[in-house]
Amino acid sequence: MNTQIGTLIRCRDITEKRLGFYQKIGLNILQLAGVDEDYLAPGKEAKQKSENLFALFRRYAFSVPCMFLSYPNQDWTHPKETAGLVPEKFRSERMLLSCRQMQWGKQYGIKYISCHVGFLPEKGTESYDTFVSEMRQLVMFAESNGQQFLFETGMESTQEMKQILSDLMPAHPGINFDPANLLIYDQEDPASFLDELENKVEVVHCKDARRPAPGAAFGRETILGEGDTGFAELLKRLLRNGFSGSLVIERELPPGEEQERDISNAVHFIQTICKGAENA
Repeated sequence: MNTQIGTLIRCRDITEKRLGFYQKIGLNILQLAGVDEDYLAPGKEAKQKSENLFALFRRYAFSVPCMFLSYPNQDWTHPKETAGLVPEKFRSERMLLSCRQMQWGKQYGIKYISCHVGFLPEKGTESYDTFVSEMRQLVMFAESNGQQFLFETGMESTQEMKQILSDLMPAHPGINFDPANLLIYDQEDPASFLDELENKVEVVHCKDARRPAPGAAFGRETILGEGDTGFAELLKRLLRNGFSGSLVIERELPPGEEQERDISNAVHFIQTICKGAENA
């Protein structure tokens, strides 16, 4: 049975009470996000805060195998212009900030580094070639740290993802598979995506969604198991084929009772699928 079940949590939301709750409902890993200057800054204060954070994780028996890169000035109502590493206005700063976050994560044994890179430029353009060249250096920086950079799915079509993974060689990025994002951004069916790229999946976001309503730019997230991703079948397929990586519940609600209820129910849902796959 896959035992790496956790959730994505931002540093600003971490409390002993929340970690205690996560431990009680059966989580044992975390995907950390929102690693900002409070932790990255040079000097004793940030170092001590980082040490205290991981001491807290150890107290509640959490490991942190993966991290989601975080950047300022991202407006998710206008992701094409502001999200990820593609927008040229922000790219240099964010590339450097990515390296700083990776270096920080290396100190604490974080292996998988995930990111929404943004909407890719068109293949064959100078913008695409420049982005690939710069992105290759970032992916290779991760590899030199003993880490692996993972593309978070959603903004790229399956063919775009296949193309950029090929173009980034000799670097070897992987995929943080988020089936909900494929529907939110109205891309291919998640099962079709796995048909092409399942062997690149290292981390799974356990999240569900529906496609955009008529006239809407983006789809909407749902409770896990109540959307259109077919999540149960996707996870069964991954487990049958040997996936044993991190299963990260992502519920994009403010911390509170509703989010906690949905995460707790998601844990039971995932555990049931894992047990069924184990006994099949």
